[in-house]
Amino acid sequence: MKKSFLCLILILSVTLCSCSNTKPENSDFTAFADQWFAALASSDSLTLNYTLANPESYGITDPPNGFQPFTYDDLTRQGAANENLLAALQDFDRDNLPADQQFLYDILEEQLITAIEGDAYTAFSEALGPTTGIQAQLPVLLAEFDIDDSFDLDQYFQILESLPDYFTSLLRLEEKKKELHTLPCRNTLKNIISQCRQFLDGDGCSLLREAFNARLSGCSFLSGEEKERVRDRHEACIQSHVLPSYQMLADGLARLLPFAGENGSLSSYPSGAEYYRYLVKSTTGSSLSIEQLEQLMTDKLASAERALAAYAAKDPSLFSSCTDYVVRFHSPEQILSHLKSSIQSDFPAPAGSACEVKYVDPSLEDFLSPAFYLTPPIDDNNNNVIYINNSACYDPASLFNTLAHEGYPGHLYQTCRMQDRPLHPLRFLLDYGGYTEGWGSYAEIYSYKYTGAKKDEIGILRNTMIATLCLYGLCDVGIHARGWEKEQLLTFLNKHGSYSEEAASRLYSAVIDEPASYLKYTAGYLEFVRLKAFFKEEAGKSYSEKKFHTFVIDMGPASFDLLRHYIPVWLKQNSCN
Repeated sequence: MKKSFLCLILILSVTLCSCSNTKPENSDFTAFADQWFAALASSDSLTLNYTLANPESYGITDPPNGFQPFTYDDLTRQGAANENLLAALQDFDRDNLPADQQFLYDILEEQLITAIEGDAYTAFSEALGPTTGIQAQLPVLLAEFDIDDSFDLDQYFQILESLPDYFTSLLRLEEKKKELHTLPCRNTLKNIISQCRQFLDGDGCSLLREAFNARLSGCSFLSGEEKERVRDRHEACIQSHVLPSYQMLADGLARLLPFAGENGSLSSYPSGAEYYRYLVKSTTGSSLSIEQLEQLMTDKLASAERALAAYAAKDPSLFSSCTDYVVRFHSPEQILSHLKSSIQSDFPAPAGSACEVKYVDPSLEDFLSPAFYLTPPIDDNNNNVIYINNSACYDPASLFNTLAHEGYPGHLYQTCRMQDRPLHPLRFLLDYGGYTEGWGSYAEIYSYKYTGAKKDEIGILRNTMIATLCLYGLCDVGIHARGWEKEQLLTFLNKHGSYSEEAASRLYSAVIDEPASYLKYTAGYLEFVRLKAFFKEEAGKSYSEKKFHTFVIDMGPASFDLLRHYIPVWLKQNSCN
């Protein structure tokens, strides 16, 4: 899971690896990218802390004051800001930039054009959500907030003290959406309210207290008396800012429940079908239409099911023995160590960054993902953390592939490899969900190779996951583009397995709560499969798995069309390797 926040401007970048760069760097373009990086990195105190350990080294001397409250009008004015930014970008002569800056230019231009297209759907803007909403992620993000000096400590308290005004902004946005008839459906609102109240009733602030006190003990810049005063201030902030903010949000959303509809399918909203098409495009980074993605998922699902049927006909016992590898690994740390060592035959060598495994606080288990990786500051990659959710809803047998997704060769590996290279810092603020989660899914499926299972068992594990990805992706399209109701979803699911009404209802609720979320994983994975086939064709006899993986990691997050376009360029420029 990547950290994401409500920012008014999104800027993305990547740098192209090459053997030679014949054109000199354009210093004006670098200054342009530096300026927007600084603006984005300092958009709020939480983003700044998670982006940079030493912001002054990047020219950031005017720190933010916690979270900035906003209005719906602020969001609508962003369209003009994006257009001005695009015009400023296009003032540069792209063809006279060196290769790495050309690629950065291409991504910035593509992302801004997409953002401008999205201005038509400001009424659907959303920062809340049962799983990915800021109110759900905030407790863990605050618990992991780095406090290395008095500046960090001040920024932490700025966040706590800004919560009432910021949460009021979030609630005002939902009230505006009531007027615009784009309010989330009743069940989604209930889920968000339930998440807030469980945080309140389950004393979710115990996580904040414990984490803060642990960090405070290591604050050598404070005396013993100062630490006591700071601890008292922290408790006062929890009581006067944090808890009231969550209570206010829960109560305010509860007042909106009578105005929320029952049907949460985006196809049921005015302009919802058009918005879903835009959301799929912007979320996945794929240029394929919904119909093309639907056909691709249908074909891949059928192929995976045929493969599983063939394995069953060959030896049904393989479906029991294929999970025997689970007992060979006794801890998350052992799995991560095994994966980090094993992948080096097929992937570029991992960076040597350490990783700590932690567990989701019980008060948050019902609403957070099975596991997630928190990216470290780009100038200090020694603080990698993977959280594991011990909720009874998640199967502990899936821990191996989950850690492959979050760790090696998934998110942690990809992030640390990027941070180990001299890239422009703007690159690390990108948000290409299809690339990021598609790579995580690709890493999961690939990782079964390292379980020690037999070849046919690996085939069963991989095809089972591919079938599940495609099934859930088709459910997303069915619900939001086709307007499926629960009964239609259950009918579809039972054509491909055996699902209870309860299981179908949970899936339906999850898809309604987070539109296009599953498609980041499914479409992203399938686009990597297509990208790999094209890379193999272009590379010819020089192809290797490690070369393809090096290309993907070196290029970094981008749309799949851009990645495909740069394959011949990358192969030519790296032919000396």
